[in-house]
Amino acid sequence: MHKGLKWFARISGLMVLIFFLSFFIGEGLSDILKGTGNELVFFIPFCIPVVAGYITAWFKPYIGGIILILGALLLGSFFVYYEDFNMAMVFGIPPLLIGLSFVASVNRELV
Repeated sequence: MHKGLKWFARISGLMVLIFFLSFFIGEGLSDILKGTGNELVFFIPFCIPVVAGYITAWFKPYIGGIILILGALLLGSFFVYYEDFNMAMVFGIPPLLIGLSFVASVNRELV
């Protein structure tokens, strides 16, 4: 079961990563280049731990999972701070579940 969790986390993490990148390229890059994407510039640092955690989790699932969990909490708290609870759920829950899947895939006793 732990191999299934690891591959579930890898595949769904890749989908979340593609979502982040497509959002950034489609919505934000043109605004940043025009000089009107100031709010996106503040959002990018909160996405970096999620992306770094996913990349780390491919090689070290436990450490990457912990980074993903912390990044998800940080990303969710960013939107909670701006009182946008729907976006906090959309951007916070998927990386949180993926991080938990990576952590649980390391040790059978955690499942």
